[in-house]
Amino acid sequence: MIFKNILVPYDESSHALSALHTALAMVGDQPEAKVHVVTIIPARALPGVPFTGDSFEVSPSVVYPESYDQLMEVVVNRERATIDEAVKESLDNAQCQVLTDAVIDSSPVEGIANYVEGNGIDLVVMGRRGLGALRGMLGSVSFGVLRSVEVPILTVK
Repeated sequence: MIFKNILVPYDESSHALSALHTALAMVGDQPEAKVHVVTIIPARALPGVPFTGDSFEVSPSVVYPESYDQLMEVVVNRERATIDEAVKESLDNAQCQVLTDAVIDSSPVEGIANYVEGNGIDLVVMGRRGLGALRGMLGSVSFGVLRSVEVPILTVK
C-alpha cells in the first residue's frame, strides 16, 4: 500500500518530531504526496488571558466572549508559526508537499479524527509517549486515535 496523504499530529514533543521525520522519510521523494503537520488546540475555557494586539499574558483577569475569538486567533497563529519552524528544520530535501495547520477542536483525539475524515488522510504517523497504566504502550492520545479512525496508524517513539 502506497500512502499519499499523511497526517502528522504535532505537539512540539520529541516523539512528534520523530513522527514528522518518519513521515518525510516515507514519502519525501514523492512530489505528489502530501504530509499534513497539524496541532490540535483544545477548545475550552482558558484561564484569564488579557489580549493586547497580537499577544497575550496569563493573569487573573477574565476573558470575555467578544475577546475569546481574538485570543484563539493569536493562539492558532502562534501554533502555526511553531509548526512552520519545526517543518522548516526537518525538510532536508523533501519534494513532497508539506501542509501545516493549527485547528481548534474539543480534544486532541476528536481533532485528529475530524482532520483525518475531512482531509482524506490515508495514514496517520504520530508520536507516542506511553505514559499510562492500561494504555502504557501507546499513550492516551494515540490509543484514542487508534479507536477513532478507520485509517492505518503508525506510532513512533
